[in-house]
Amino acid sequence: MIELLKSLNMEETILTALKKQNITVPTDVQRKVIPEVLKNKDLIVRSQTGTGKTLAYLIPIFEKLKESNDLHTIVLVPTHELAAQVHKQIEFLSQNSAIKARSALIIGNVNIDRQITKLKEKPQIIVGSTGRILELIKKRKITAHTVKSIIIDEADRLMLESTYEDVKAVIKTTLRERQIMMFSATISPQTLIKAKEIMKDPLYIEVKESTAVPEAIEHIYFV
Repeated sequence: MIELLKSLNMEETILTALKKQNITVPTDVQRKVIPEVLKNKDLIVRSQTGTGKTLAYLIPIFEKLKESNDLHTIVLVPTHELAAQVHKQIEFLSQNSAIKARSALIIGNVNIDRQITKLKEKPQIIVGSTGRILELIKKRKITAHTVKSIIIDEADRLMLESTYEDVKAVIKTTLRERQIMMFSATISPQTLIKAKEIMKDPLYIEVKESTAVPEAIEHIYFV
């Protein structure tokens, strides 16, 4: 990982945080994606679960935060569980590196007033559900015109008809210079069609990387 970060002139203290998570070697998706994120290209990335997609976009986003003190990135996810997971990773990198990113978790079915209070701290990254984020943009509690990057995680799910219009609505509140990135374990033909409507000449990256199931894992099920 240190060779990759050095070759891209990135913040090496990110390594301190990654080492605490026993991450010292970049995965294939990280090797391919991180340089392209730094070039501000729109990306469609297909890579199976467990290959390191979250860090593939968070590591270069952290590098970009050094140039911006405003809201820089919105991460749209389909579930509250994934939102919490991404937010936790952001907090971990922030606490254990030199880049002290401010982030906010914005999801539905929780107290909106507390979220509005959190937004007063002027987060640089917002992670959450599309519907609640759009609601707060409409209430003018989220100022989207400073956003430089929008990440659509688990894109195949967010590109379904039930959520696609909200995704488009969020994107339309940002300036045209923004960067849009889609990440998913699967990319359907329908997702690719919709991507052309909202993205600028996206680069398609597919990583076929098999991940072994840890031998120590215990499998259980509930009837």
